[in-house]
Amino acid sequence: MDAIGLIHRVWEALSRGDTTTLELTLAPDAKWRAVEDGPWNCENRAMILRVMGRNLAEGRGGRIEDAFRVREQVVVAFRPTRHAPVAWPLDGELRYVVVTIREGLITEMKGCSDRAAALEYAEALAA
Repeated sequence: MDAIGLIHRVWEALSRGDTTTLELTLAPDAKWRAVEDGPWNCENRAMILRVMGRNLAEGRGGRIEDAFRVREQVVVAFRPTRHAPVAWPLDGELRYVVVTIREGLITEMKGCSDRAAALEYAEALAA
């Protein structure tokens, strides 16, 4: 399965409250980094799954509006189902995350403040 297809499959499962697909696609050393790095970053698979499960239980999910490749990364633009303005900024109505996939597994998810920051981050990883 291609990287964009993998992202859609994971997001669709999450929208049903199913974290199993995410669990199966996370690399052993996967990380989930916020827009601003801090102690809230998820530094391992277990933490990612715990936080994602809690977010879904609290109704914090989203629908993919666009997903496209920037070299080896996938930039995902998604519309959150619920938004807390102080938690993570929106660019228009969307949030952005850059997903790195290696050998069919998600190794990193990085929240970005807007589309321009997502493109910049993805390009920097490719350099």
